[in-house]
Amino acid sequence: MRPFGNPRGWALALVLALGLVAAGGAVSTARADGQPPSATPATDDGVIQSVGLPGSRLGANSDQITFLPTGAAQPVTLTVDRMADKLTLDQGARPGDRIWLTVDDPLNPRHVVQITRLARPAPVLQRLIALGAAFAIIAALAALATAGRPWKFLVGDDNRMSNSQVQLVLWFGVVAVVYGADLILRAWFLGWDFIGGISMTTNVLAMTGLSGLSFGAAKVVAVQKSAGASALAVTPPAPGASATPAAPAPPAVAAKPKFTDLVLNDYGDADLGDFQMILISSAATVIFACASWEFLTLIDIAKTTTLPDVDTALLGSFGIGQGAYLIKKAALPNGVG
Repeated sequence: MRPFGNPRGWALALVLALGLVAAGGAVSTARADGQPPSATPATDDGVIQSVGLPGSRLGANSDQITFLPTGAAQPVTLTVDRMADKLTLDQGARPGDRIWLTVDDPLNPRHVVQITRLARPAPVLQRLIALGAAFAIIAALAALATAGRPWKFLVGDDNRMSNSQVQLVLWFGVVAVVYGADLILRAWFLGWDFIGGISMTTNVLAMTGLSGLSFGAAKVVAVQKSAGASALAVTPPAPGASATPAAPAPPAVAAKPKFTDLVLNDYGDADLGDFQMILISSAATVIFACASWEFLTLIDIAKTTTLPDVDTALLGSFGIGQGAYLIKKAALPNGVG
């Protein structure tokens, strides 16, 4: 028996081991070079450099797009295979537009898997012009409806600033101005084919409905209180009944409306219900206005678009504020609530 077994077997095993080591090194080198064995689609965004095929390849059955990914130094040319993506580009994509898409390989992209969004930037000056034009149109219509005194929309029958009317003007005004500005920008940057098609989210519609409901309900409560006070004034006390001293009646008509009317009752006392209602309404208006300014920086190249949303916390606070105001107004005497 040989001490070291079969020499041929040992030699074959040694050659096989060296081959496995070499193959493992090659795989490691390939991975180190950034070539994964399989690639998965990844999202990307950037600025379009060119759209369409070069003239020498007009007979090809697929389109191309060249865009500069965000943070990259060099543009990338991709093949567009899906008909839906080609139709998206055919709506008017041009160099300078921003695009959001999914590519086939995050490290070495060659094909577009799906285009998720296409938008055209709107410079600051054009946004300001659109917002100013929308505000001017709405203000002109308000002036026409009030014989040149649009501030009357903020004043109640007692010549005091009305909380329900002010909150309605604030919220409806900012939504109407943003809607009008988006309408103007879509026609300006995309053409008349894209005018309209602007929708609102469920939360924004709910806040608009709550604002209108609060205004209407507050007017109903005020009318019922005034009618009840008038009936008590003309009805004499029953025979033998002791007369109870009535609270001093608030002034029928204020000398002039003041902004302090929004947080003070008719006797000049601070009103917590009025304060929290007007505070929440103002905060909601400012938050939506800021979100809308950011929203208008990009005009979606699509037949339909949606105005910015508001979060559910803001919607809940808005609803609680409106509800507390109405309950307070119905429970307290006239002039106090």
